[in-house]
Amino acid sequence: MSIEFSWYISIQLQDWIASKKPFYPNLEECICWVKEKLKREGSSYELTKEDLEDIEMAYEFHTNDINQRSYN
Repeated sequence: MSIEFSWYISIQLQDWIASKKPFYPNLEECICWVKEKLKREGSSYELTKEDLEDIEMAYEFHTNDINQRSYN
């Protein structure tokens, strides 16, 4: 069975990011988390450009408070 990056894994990623507050992972750690999650599920799915963009959007959404503080 080949599991792909989906809304379900995206939600799990977002939960994982939020659970790390205030010491959020960086974007590369988020991408690695997704790759490891897929691997643990027995998938050999390769992330697409769109998947990486979705991961980056989730990352930016959850770490927005850090970015706002650095501008103040």
